[in-house]
Amino acid sequence: MKVLTLLFIALASLALADGYVIQTPTSTVNTRTAPVGWVHIQKLLLPLFENVCEESIEPIIVRLNEEFKLDPSVGNYLKPDVIDNLQSLKGGKGLLAKGEIFTERYADHLNELKTIYEVLFYAKDFDTFYKAACWARQNVNCGLFVDAIYLAILNRRDTEKISVPAPYELLPNYFVRKDFIIKASSLIRGVMIDLNNSVRNVGNAYILDVNYTTNFYDEGDDKLAYFREDVGLNSFYYLKKLKNLGSISTKPSKDGQLLYHTIKQMMARYNLERYSNALPELEGIDWDYLDDLYSYDPLLIYSNGKEFRRSSANGDYEVLKLLKNIENNIPTVVVHMRDGGYNKSEIIDHLMEILITGENSYEKLALQLLSGDKSISSEPSVLEHYMTTTRDPVFWKLNKKIVDLVDNALQVLPSYTRNQLYFPGVEVQNIEVKKMTTSFENFVFDLTSALRTETEDTKFEVKVSQPRLTNKPFAFKINVSSFVAQKALVKIYIGPKVTPGQLVEKKNLLMLLDCFEYNLKIGTNIITRTSNEMLKLSDDFDSLETIRKKVSDAEFGVNTLPLKTTWSQIEFPSRLILPKGTPEGLPLHVFVFIAPYVKPSLGGFRSNVELNNEAIFSPGYPFDLDIEIQQLFSLPNALVKDITITHKSESASYSKAGNSYNSSPNGKAWQSGDFEAETRSGLLSLPDRPEFTKKTFDYKEKKNNYGKKSEYAAKRDKSQYQKYKTQDTIKDDVAKEEDKEKEQENVEVINNIYISPNLDHEITTDFKEDNTLFYKIPSDDISKEDKSFFEISDKSQSNYYDRVIEDMYSVKPHLLKMPKEKFSNIFNIIFKPLKNDSDEKVFE
Repeated sequence: MKVLTLLFIALASLALADGYVIQTPTSTVNTRTAPVGWVHIQKLLLPLFENVCEESIEPIIVRLNEEFKLDPSVGNYLKPDVIDNLQSLKGGKGLLAKGEIFTERYADHLNELKTIYEVLFYAKDFDTFYKAACWARQNVNCGLFVDAIYLAILNRRDTEKISVPAPYELLPNYFVRKDFIIKASSLIRGVMIDLNNSVRNVGNAYILDVNYTTNFYDEGDDKLAYFREDVGLNSFYYLKKLKNLGSISTKPSKDGQLLYHTIKQMMARYNLERYSNALPELEGIDWDYLDDLYSYDPLLIYSNGKEFRRSSANGDYEVLKLLKNIENNIPTVVVHMRDGGYNKSEIIDHLMEILITGENSYEKLALQLLSGDKSISSEPSVLEHYMTTTRDPVFWKLNKKIVDLVDNALQVLPSYTRNQLYFPGVEVQNIEVKKMTTSFENFVFDLTSALRTETEDTKFEVKVSQPRLTNKPFAFKINVSSFVAQKALVKIYIGPKVTPGQLVEKKNLLMLLDCFEYNLKIGTNIITRTSNEMLKLSDDFDSLETIRKKVSDAEFGVNTLPLKTTWSQIEFPSRLILPKGTPEGLPLHVFVFIAPYVKPSLGGFRSNVELNNEAIFSPGYPFDLDIEIQQLFSLPNALVKDITITHKSESASYSKAGNSYNSSPNGKAWQSGDFEAETRSGLLSLPDRPEFTKKTFDYKEKKNNYGKKSEYAAKRDKSQYQKYKTQDTIKDDVAKEEDKEKEQENVEVINNIYISPNLDHEITTDFKEDNTLFYKIPSDDISKEDKSFFEISDKSQSNYYDRVIEDMYSVKPHLLKMPKEKFSNIFNIIFKPLKNDSDEKVFE
């Protein structure tokens, strides 16, 4: 017994001597289960989200729709005039038709959205709400209905714990490239497609391997398409904008500081992704050089068959003059409010109204200028939809401009004093982080419900698979000493690794990873914080199929339905919290700041201490005002430490189709010079490449058959990389490169599409002649109004329009003429019913 005791003590001592043992979480936190009432509500709401662009044939929806039509006033409403407003809208301009394009940037569309939303929100009980929702489901434009039902569910008390489906399952054509949407529609229609053509048959489902809009060999902003076009990021921004839509929301937020903090955090996150890809810090938009802006082609299609317009500045001089006038007056506004006795919070609230939330805001005018010339095309661009805004690189440049305007204007305010930053008796002694790792995972979601018609009884599913960035669970251990027992506020930031003298200059590049309260005890405190515990983050949405199964299991007592608030489901995606690492380790800084926790005062007399500590409640504290390096980074309650993030390339599957997401960019700290990118826009660019050169390969079946995973990592550019290395490091890198070159000799080219500027593989492509790369669809078969659908009359303009590439269909798809009594959707716009051999074919 004594021997065992001594052995135990020895092992414990050894563990303490080696440092902390950091355990990363392996499971998510426990959630409460829903009672029977919530299960019933969840079941009733599910049919509202199925195939939203077609009229539902669900019996209960059909019946309640007819009842609401007979007398909309039947029911209890907290504001009775909402029904009068609805009747006035229907009798006046009328409702936006289902086949029309809805956008949140048009005033008339917003007014209709407000009217529909208020009917849903002010329904006094769930029965009244559900009847109105069934009517809206059948009669309201599908894009507008999706906005209204999301807003109502998020804000109503009787739906606050409902699982909401993902926006990309309801309107997938706003998230997935048009060529894959067309391919999915053809599969549902029954058209046979070559399974080698990016389509796999897995069980009872067809899975399409979907690409982003990244061009081959691109080294510019398109390199970040995997981040900007991430369906989780797009959904987060969409729902965040809906939540803060002041002109619509019945409970508009007055907290401009929180909105400004959110914008700065998104910019910091985007710059981290640029840093991980060896791109320079993003610069704000310059109105004097609009012609130099990148014209983004989203490769998306509307449900009525029309394409999203390519974004480009329209050169409206009057709008440009207004924008510059607002910019010039922002500093004057801040000085005037400061001299008038307004505090920082009130000043930022007013600035956010001028720049973002107001009816004629700076952002609204800027997007109007940047969305493109409507005289050329009447279709909106991605900048005019909340669901698609973050896809366009120019959106991020505009956000950077707004952040710079506010930051520069706030410089006239006094900076934080040492007393507002110092936490007496508290010292951060050490920070430990377990190895942080990122990778790409294949994410699969279903398109079947959104694309099929109600008359089709599809016996199989059509899904898309897309590589997306994720990270493994990680944890921080923070060693903090305290002289007294007290409550503290802990903030954890990460940012690019810079020299100590640049920390203040680059403070806007630090992203807040977590902020939480902690009860410090006297002496040493070991604070452990896992990634699963971090606040303001959300896991992936549950799919409609998953929600149906959970409801069914709960009804039969097989399992319970998890109970979580709707707001907790729409926060920033937890898998995107870390930037993509590099194989050798992306160098970063982690900054921990601990401040005294002060309970908010509800009014009455406030002491000087409370006034001094008011800054702690600012979301951006301590980086929202000018600071000096000795004021903050030298404090005992703050500590900066180096960390690295490693990227794991599990297979070559994510390098296919020109994505090259697992490449190994220069991982050094922020580069001072910009590398010129060689942009390829020829036949090897992704939109132009024939689909039949993109072979599909099932990597799961061939796992571990192709040697080491490191063999498939992209080589580094030694000529650029070694300039920033010390002599000792260069020797190590050269040795590693020699080893990699030896290993690379045995690398097997898995398919023809393994092409990257950093790889030596032979590029194998099989192209048709130029005149077979362009096809015309008879415009009169689509609609009388749309004469340019998929039509390119001038080949010299091919770089500015999407090319329609020939797919290897065993049966050619047909174009459907819409019956007048049917609404347009992506399914029946593109294909004709299969009647006989004399039907006109799409491709001529």
